[in-house]
Amino acid sequence: MNNKHYKKILLDNNIIPKDCNEEAITLKLVMQKEKFILEDAANALIYNKSIKPDGESYTIKQYVMEINKITNQYYYLYIQISQFEGFLRTYINHKMVSIYGNKWHQNTIMDDLDDFRKKNIKSLDKPSKALNSVSFGTLELVFLNGSRYVKVFQSGLDTNKILTQDNKPKYKNKDMIKSLFSIVRNARNDICHHRKIGESIKSNPKYRKKKITHSEVKQALNDLKTLLNYDDQFDVQVIHLEYKTF
Repeated sequence: MNNKHYKKILLDNNIIPKDCNEEAITLKLVMQKEKFILEDAANALIYNKSIKPDGESYTIKQYVMEINKITNQYYYLYIQISQFEGFLRTYINHKMVSIYGNKWHQNTIMDDLDDFRKKNIKSLDKPSKALNSVSFGTLELVFLNGSRYVKVFQSGLDTNKILTQDNKPKYKNKDMIKSLFSIVRNARNDICHHRKIGESIKSNPKYRKKKITHSEVKQALNDLKTLLNYDDQFDVQVIHLEYKTF
């Protein structure tokens, strides 16, 4: 990040340093903090009617307070997604072993996925090791692609737990399940990777950031957990992060 981001995220949103010291602090902030958190914190100031500008502009202290809140929200979400991802790897393996045996990762049924055609994956002695070697996106494809979804996973989904207003299952087909995975994956890629977060990954267009809200991600994650009968008994319930004062 550079002065261009500083101007676009702060000055364009009427967040104005009062002196050279505050300007230096905010430049460091923009250099070190994830872009999507900086942007969301600016939006939180503008759209929260209970937060009033100090004169004609918002203060850096107000902005840092919002950044702290947003950071807590997103990194709590990061922990939740990480916990779900660990569960998903085990869940997929158990389901696949029950149908295809304990060498399913070497089976030709996996040849539709590039990762599972690799020699280093096929040479592993356990399919759990194979699943731990692939990305979240590949986990999605194991779950959703081809006959595997119908033969292995579909019957285990508890679709009757999430109903519409007219008391019918909300998630009726694979495409609707796929949309939940897509939301969680895109949020995971933004939150979990150390890069210019929020910007497109130019080498892989399928991971371009989607315009989704924090609440939409939470809802999609919770719905996936419900459908897969995820038990949150041992989940982290809250985190609290703080910054040094300035």
